[in-house]
Amino acid sequence: MKLKEQAIKKLDELKPEALSRVYDLIIELKRTNQAKKSKTTAADYIKTREALKQCKGSLSENIIQEREDRI
Repeated sequence: MKLKEQAIKKLDELKPEALSRVYDLIIELKRTNQAKKSKTTAADYIKTREALKQCKGSLSENIIQEREDRI
């Protein structure tokens, strides 16, 4: 039996009070997972900005020039 199916079976056996607590835990897990994703995204953005800070000129123009050289 798959984990999800096992979890659903166990949930069906719980009393309403316990089921409410499980639901709260699920909501909290989703909230903390989303917070971690947004922190990672912000950190990656800052790292990218720091790396590109040293570039002189227009990055988009450099990319266009590189593409033209391959054609």
